[in-house]
This record gives sequence, C-alpha cells and structure tokens, in this order.
Amino acid sequence: MRRFVIAMGAAPHMKLSRQGVEFSATDAPMTFDTHDAAYDYLVRHNEEEPLKGVRGEIIEDLSL
Repeated sequence: MRRFVIAMGAAPHMKLSRQGVEFSATDAPMTFDTHDAAYDYLVRHNEEEPLKGVRGEIIEDLSL
C-alpha cells in the first residue's frame, strides 16, 4: 500500500511527526493514504507551526 508523508523541502529526510508538532528524522511520521489527503492537510495547516514558513513537500515514503 502506498503511504505519503510531508517532508521539509530544505531537508527531505525530516518528516512531519505523527503528532504534527515538529519535523523529525527519527520519530514516526504522520502518514496519509493518498497524495490528496496529504495535500489537504498541508493546505489546512500551512499557517500553523511547524508548517508555517516551511516549504512542505509531499513524498511517497517507500520505507513504510
């Protein structure tokens, strides 16, 4: 099954944590079933920390 995550554009190894409060390379990432679901989350929360001022990229996480 394909899973998508939101990564920090400047540091793609940093993914939005499952709790949605920070970007982390070690914490479990917040995952989405579809690219559209990840996009919707990104649009709804782009003015809130930790997404505010960050170029978020939606990527398929092949490690999951």
